[in-house]
Amino acid sequence: MRTGWSEVSLDVDRASIVPIYRQIYERLREQILAGALPEETRLPPERTLAERLDVNRSTVVHAYRDLAADGLISQRVGSGSRVASLDGGRPDRSAAVPWWVTLPPWRVGQFPAVLGELAASDHGDSIAFVQGVPPAEPSPLGDLSRSFARVGGDVRFVLTYGDSEGYGPLREAIATRMRGRGCAVDMRDVLVLTGSTQGITLVAQSLAEPGDEIVVEAPTYPGALQIFGIAGLRAIPVPVDEDGMRVDHVEAILRTRRPRFIYTMPSIHNPTGATMNADRRDRLVTLAKRYGVPIVEDDPYGELAAAPVEPLLARDAEYVIYLSSFSKTIAPSLRLGWLVAPRTIYERLLLRKQSYDMASSMYIQAGVREYLERGYDAHVSALRRELMQRRAIAHAAIDRWWPATMRVPKNGDGYYLWATAPREVHARALLANAERRGASFLFGEAFFAQTGGDHNFRLALTPVPRDAIETGIRRIGEAAR
Repeated sequence: MRTGWSEVSLDVDRASIVPIYRQIYERLREQILAGALPEETRLPPERTLAERLDVNRSTVVHAYRDLAADGLISQRVGSGSRVASLDGGRPDRSAAVPWWVTLPPWRVGQFPAVLGELAASDHGDSIAFVQGVPPAEPSPLGDLSRSFARVGGDVRFVLTYGDSEGYGPLREAIATRMRGRGCAVDMRDVLVLTGSTQGITLVAQSLAEPGDEIVVEAPTYPGALQIFGIAGLRAIPVPVDEDGMRVDHVEAILRTRRPRFIYTMPSIHNPTGATMNADRRDRLVTLAKRYGVPIVEDDPYGELAAAPVEPLLARDAEYVIYLSSFSKTIAPSLRLGWLVAPRTIYERLLLRKQSYDMASSMYIQAGVREYLERGYDAHVSALRRELMQRRAIAHAAIDRWWPATMRVPKNGDGYYLWATAPREVHARALLANAERRGASFLFGEAFFAQTGGDHNFRLALTPVPRDAIETGIRRIGEAAR
């Protein structure tokens, strides 16, 4: 019986979006279940394996702890970690552990807990600049409730599933609005979604396979990174500056590599608030056509821009797949978004959606369709003004309370501020200090596919009362000092 650990074979992929501790767990798990590591095999000591893989010891501790929790290894003081013995001498190792441990390997994003933070609503008495949700004022609830009351008594909207493509009048209304923004869109090009995040999932699973490369912005939306990680896609990061995605970096990538698609948020970028300038938009679409790589344009905030901006879709309808949502302009709880796709792949995306939910809620679609005609435009205009006021309050408070070494661009737009702390200040440590003072935000690492963001953090200005913005920013400034 083998008792040494010299033959344990392990490697990690530092370019993968899967956390290293999870890679260690999965590789050891596979070898144990396959019998390559027989029972009683002694695993390398935590410190030794950490040195061999050039990782932090806590990474190995985390992996071993999960293996022990699943009954795959035993840990005893003085004898280290060993592959667990089979109960009753049964020859089939899969019968010696709980059934869920023998499931195929699963993928998670780099910071899965962040999505929980984005979805959570209760932060106690803390001033939480966390969720990207519309502010309480201006409220759409009055007009929205009347719109839903008008459709609530109609059995066509309540006692039916509806079409998988979406409610026809809503699709037509969306297409009309898209044409008003310069896009040549027919209602047949529109697919209604149960939230635009569903659209990111449909695209990730329909346009690529595990192991394929994609281009993403750095930083970018953590929810998209989570989806790409679960799909097993390999992200190639491209930096973002005050004019949006660095398209010159994209060009350099496309000269030597063939990613499946380019994911970008060109209008009111999350988290930086930047909007891609016209020259870069033209260049990006030109590159997509030249190299045959589609663009996935995520545009949940475009209608909230202080100055009108045409989507990338207006430049080309064949190489741009467009995603948007009513979550940021009306309410997240509606879970209603849409995509516009070329006819060449529309059917592929539709069939994938049908496998998830058959159809999005007809009742919600009909109510929103009514609201688009009875209050939506006035609400969006008021929301746009509110966002500008909140940003002005926040910048004034930052100038007053934060150290001069903390930088926040003032040329952004929308819900968020993207802050950069000096090199000696780590965002996670700053967050812990700020939480003790009653303020919170999202640390920057969660917005990067690989590395980065150690000294960045995002403030969402919308989930807190307007008169609490300065107090929260003051508390963060005290924590920084």
